[in-house]
Amino acid sequence: MKKLTPILFSLILSFSANADLELALAYAEAGDVQKGQMELVNIGQRAMDGDPKSMCEFGEMYAKEGYWIVQSDKDASDWWLKSAEMGYVPCQFAIGAAYIIGFGIEKDLLKAKSWLQKTIDSSDELHSKAAGTLYAIHELDNY
Repeated sequence: MKKLTPILFSLILSFSANADLELALAYAEAGDVQKGQMELVNIGQRAMDGDPKSMCEFGEMYAKEGYWIVQSDKDASDWWLKSAEMGYVPCQFAIGAAYIIGFGIEKDLLKAKSWLQKTIDSSDELHSKAAGTLYAIHELDNY
C-alpha cells in the first residue's frame, strides 16, 4: 500500500464533514458568488465563535486554493488542531493525517498516532475506518 503523500492528503479533505462549505461552493458554481461569499463569511464567523465544525471547514478553506481566502497550510493545520482538541472527529482525522506528512505542521508520527487512534475509537464509522487504514499503512504501532 502507498503511504500518504500530499496528493493523497488532498483526497483526505473530502472526508471532512463540510456541508456548509459545499453549500458555499454550490452557490458560487451556480453563479451566485455573493451568496457563496456570504456563506463563507458565516463559516468564518462561526469558527471565530468556537464552533468545531466551522473551525474544521475554515481549516479546509485555508488548505485549498480558490476558497476566497489566502491558501496557508499552517493556518489550515492550526484550525484543524483547534477543532480536533474540541473533539470534532473529522478534524481529529485531518490533523492526524497532517502530522503524518507535515502539512502545515512539523511531521510527528507519535502525534499522528494519537490523533488517528482517537478517530479510530470514535463512533464515526467513515473517519474511523479511514484512520485505521492510515494507521496501518504508516505502521503507527511502531511509534
